[in-house]
Amino acid sequence: MKIVSIIIPHYNGKKLLYNCINSIYQNIDIDNFEIIVVDNASTDNSIKNIQNLFSDVIVVSNKKNIGYSGGCNIGAQHAKGKYLIFLNNDTEHSDRWIEKLVDFLEEHPSAFAAQPKVLNINNKEYFDYAGGAGGFIDCFGFPYVKGRLFNTLEKDAGQYDKPSEIFWSSGAAMIVRADIFNQLSGFDEVYFAYMEEIDLCWRAQALGYKIWSVPSAFIYHYGKQTIKENTIKSHYLNHRNSWILFFKNSFTFNYGILILKRLILDWMALIYSVFTLDIRRFIAILYAELWILFSVSKIIKIRKSNDIAELDNIYNKSIAIDYFIKGKKYFSQIDDNNSL
Repeated sequence: MKIVSIIIPHYNGKKLLYNCINSIYQNIDIDNFEIIVVDNASTDNSIKNIQNLFSDVIVVSNKKNIGYSGGCNIGAQHAKGKYLIFLNNDTEHSDRWIEKLVDFLEEHPSAFAAQPKVLNINNKEYFDYAGGAGGFIDCFGFPYVKGRLFNTLEKDAGQYDKPSEIFWSSGAAMIVRADIFNQLSGFDEVYFAYMEEIDLCWRAQALGYKIWSVPSAFIYHYGKQTIKENTIKSHYLNHRNSWILFFKNSFTFNYGILILKRLILDWMALIYSVFTLDIRRFIAILYAELWILFSVSKIIKIRKSNDIAELDNIYNKSIAIDYFIKGKKYFSQIDDNNSL
């Protein structure tokens, strides 16, 4: 058995994929590993280039783009590792970051998943949008991370350098136990892209496992390369998927009160997008709510098939209200001791 399988879902980006794989080989110090690239029907010659340059890399080709979640699941089916690392193709790496994560899981049997610190490749002193130093979630299904609240990125001054329990590990770079991943039936492909890793970590915690941030390991991330930022598609998937996450995993909706409050937050976002002339976001939110409206039976079925548990590490306030109304821009300002 391999100790670790590195799974990279991929859709276009010849240079990104080359840099990612080359950086892995330059910074890994174990022999017992494999790299699996799952190609989601790329239209450039990035896969042919990788096959010519890195003969050891395993390539699995899909006939259509099945997204991050589907691509990762296909890769896991081909993996032989005790541990699986899911890695974005737009990442570059630091020395022995993979070994540090493997060692951590070896020493912490109750941990299902862990992530490195994720820094921005264009400004390496700052955390990256996708993951920072570990993810959390509020009671409405809105995610946030150490080092980034919405569009405010913090400078990495070592403030989050101690290993700590988190709620979710970033899909940009995360390690999981293969046996538990398979027990959980992998990523839920209803998400396609965005928040599937939060769902996975939520389900793992419902079984009693822990999620960790291991900041001594770190990587660099470009971000927003496959699905571009500020497009209708990116806004739509983020908004729709947060609703799915909310309905699928929340232990209680407080007799519908939380659902009503969540709707009010949506309407506030719609009004905000009108005032800021953000037409893309406005359209995306409407599309997301229409999808939810016409998929009620599907969501009920998904929820009924899920193991739901009451967790004590969900922020019991609204991160959106904290940020946009109360002016809390940094993770250290978030007070998890107050009630809604």
